[in-house]
Amino acid sequence: MGYMSVAFGGLVAFLFRSVNLLIGLLTLVVTANELGAAGRGTYVLGATVIGIVAAMTGGLTASTAYQVANQKRDPGAVLVNGGVVAAPFGVLAVISGIVAGEVLSGEPAAVAVSLGAGAAAVVVTSVVSGVYLGHDALVRYNITLVLPPLMSLAAIAVTTVVLEQDTPGAALWAFAVGQWLAMPILFGVGGLALVRSIRFEGDLAATMLRFSALAGISSAVSYLNYRADALVVERYEGTRGVGIYSVAVYMGESVWQFSGSLALATYARIGGATRAEAIALTTRVMRHTLVILGAVCLGLFAAADLLVGFLDPDYEPAAAALRIMLPGVLLYGLATAFSGYYTYQRGMPWASALVAAAGLIIDIALALWLVPAYGINGAALASTVAYVATILGALAIFAVESRVSPAEIFRFGRADLEDYRSFFRRLRSMASRGSDSTAQAQ
Repeated sequence: MGYMSVAFGGLVAFLFRSVNLLIGLLTLVVTANELGAAGRGTYVLGATVIGIVAAMTGGLTASTAYQVANQKRDPGAVLVNGGVVAAPFGVLAVISGIVAGEVLSGEPAAVAVSLGAGAAAVVVTSVVSGVYLGHDALVRYNITLVLPPLMSLAAIAVTTVVLEQDTPGAALWAFAVGQWLAMPILFGVGGLALVRSIRFEGDLAATMLRFSALAGISSAVSYLNYRADALVVERYEGTRGVGIYSVAVYMGESVWQFSGSLALATYARIGGATRAEAIALTTRVMRHTLVILGAVCLGLFAAADLLVGFLDPDYEPAAAALRIMLPGVLLYGLATAFSGYYTYQRGMPWASALVAAAGLIIDIALALWLVPAYGINGAALASTVAYVATILGALAIFAVESRVSPAEIFRFGRADLEDYRSFFRRLRSMASRGSDSTAQAQ
């Protein structure tokens, strides 16, 4: 299997992540302006529930990718057996939504079934995306990341703008419908071709279930590490406060599209490399991440007021919260590379969970102290401290366990420069082919 350079593979991933970022931004604008601050707050809390499910089923993505990349299992067999593992969880999500709709009352009851339907779609998608990721099919993998939110955005826009059903419940139903509409297309772009021989292997399914359970717990804890403070904001500031704070959180987390792109381009390679090669590649990704995120965070810090200005004036306080959050966001961008190494190379997804759990405890403790006094700015400060503490702990574990010094992690070397040389050579080659094609067409 041939691999792209880190820089060029990161560019391919980032092109798709940029589309995903735009989709997320448009979804933010539509829901913020159509639902209002309080309505968006309710929508965000519902989306957080789906996000927790998505984080937990991210263990299925990690499990399938690990089996393909590290264990060299047939992608078709992994897809089928992963689907068998995922199906009961999807059914459970729908049943849970139905039961919650009957037991609860008010707004939670109104959105419960839609949350279950949306969560079930996320469960199924996680298996398909994991196979593509482990197979190093980056284009197909990124389609699984982009298409579902795109379809959901279209459904939300039609529901809230065209049909004028501007309630959180209607928006969440539209989200679920969009997720399911994307499903046949995701299989059509390559999933069906991978299934060479449909067969159930009990040992493989059991192994994937165990791995996905550990990875799922890790992902869920990590997700809560940067979502728990929103629940504290809801307790003291109400859904309106959550709606405003969610804007700052979204803009801050959008920075991780860059770090995620770099790490994503190396997951399959890290899974199949020797230990020493994987360590070297992981530290290279960390160095590139700091350089790129540093520049992006500076730009975002300067443009915070301008970006928030595109929304309703009610969201103006989000700019200050965003600026407070950015230092932690910058450093926590390294967590993606750390998690990728321990998940796909070491087969130890729980390592990330332990680190994230410590950050979660710090985040909640500080938020409970700071939010009553400082509102959403207190939540942003709690997040920043938690992010910094979490990633410093992660780097300490990585350095000790891998026997590398801080200097080896952060010092640029010849391989780093070669990444950029390869990147620019590839760009020149693409530009040259484009010019030749244009000349021939004329």
